[in-house]
Amino acid sequence: MSLLLLAILLSSAPGATVTASRFSHDDWTNVLFRFVDEHGLVDYQALAQDRVILDRYLSAVRSVSPKSQPELFPAPADQLAYYLNAYNALVFDGVLMRGPEEESVWKGGLISGYRFFVAMKVIVGGEKTNLKKLEDKMIRRQFQDPRVHAALNCASISCPRLPRKAFDPEHVDDELDAAMREFVGNEKNVRVDHASQVVYLSRIFSWFAEDFLTDEKGRGNERPSLIDYVNRYRSPEARISEKFKVRFLEYDKGINSG
Repeated sequence: MSLLLLAILLSSAPGATVTASRFSHDDWTNVLFRFVDEHGLVDYQALAQDRVILDRYLSAVRSVSPKSQPELFPAPADQLAYYLNAYNALVFDGVLMRGPEEESVWKGGLISGYRFFVAMKVIVGGEKTNLKKLEDKMIRRQFQDPRVHAALNCASISCPRLPRKAFDPEHVDDELDAAMREFVGNEKNVRVDHASQVVYLSRIFSWFAEDFLTDEKGRGNERPSLIDYVNRYRSPEARISEKFKVRFLEYDKGINSG
């Protein structure tokens, strides 16, 4: 479809999420601002009663992607912001499809989370996939940026805090830096016990250790550690000694509703 024809078709759709020049995330920002509080907790019950804007955004995600219409995503930043926002929005949709879910998206099935992250099918740009593939293949493998682990939200208490606005292609690099700084600066995710010389890290650092260590190697660190990566995003006075032992925190999989 040509850009001119696309513009003509969309000119009669007020509030459309896709424009002739760039995919818009304004609808997703609207949803986040209205239904997410400053702590990142979501009022899923209210959203379930007023989901017109979310559905409009989801409709655009299901129809358009960087693969289906690359002209709308001219830079890697456009593509990365799209996939981060799409993932988080599709998680919202999954929570609502479950009731909305009031306990945890990880319950159900023989393997924790399988029903939600693998068995639940989602459509992105006309292609059927699931949340795990979207995260692993389209986001982690394609962009190789471990900061995404401070941006992707799995509808759980121990997930990174949901922002109240969509990731913006023009500022996504700064937004990811800020998200990771916030994540490692929160004692819920990084807790230092100076007396016992132990640092307790979010389980995310265990699950995706290779992502963080590979990034450190790419920066010239020949013997990287998770503490090295965490320190990169902590203030100088809050940096953790390399001598400290690393332990991992329990992951609270309760629903992030408020």
